[in-house]
Amino acid sequence: MANKENKNVPISFRLTESEYEPYKKIMETTELTKTEFFRRIFLNQEYTFNVNERRPVEYDKLLFIFNKSGNNLNQIAHKLNSAYRGNVISEKVYIETLNNLISIERLLQGALNKC
Repeated sequence: MANKENKNVPISFRLTESEYEPYKKIMETTELTKTEFFRRIFLNQEYTFNVNERRPVEYDKLLFIFNKSGNNLNQIAHKLNSAYRGNVISEKVYIETLNNLISIERLLQGALNKC
């Protein structure tokens, strides 16, 4: 593995609000930090950037909740199928519960489509 060179020379400069505004708009549409952004411009002479819209602040929390909900729904469906096959519950209860699980799945999918 090649030796990684430390970045130990700080470079700093100030801009007026009007000078900074065009850069600020670009940085808001990317997920780059100021350091990454300006390093790309000055070192790589990179003047075009792929615009990846920033995720909403709640995105990671929503993703966690949806993943957890999906896992729980799968566990419920598995137990439901086992109970039905083992004649622990009636067909009526099985179908009603299965329909409820499908409704929950559709609600979650609808919420995801809105994100």
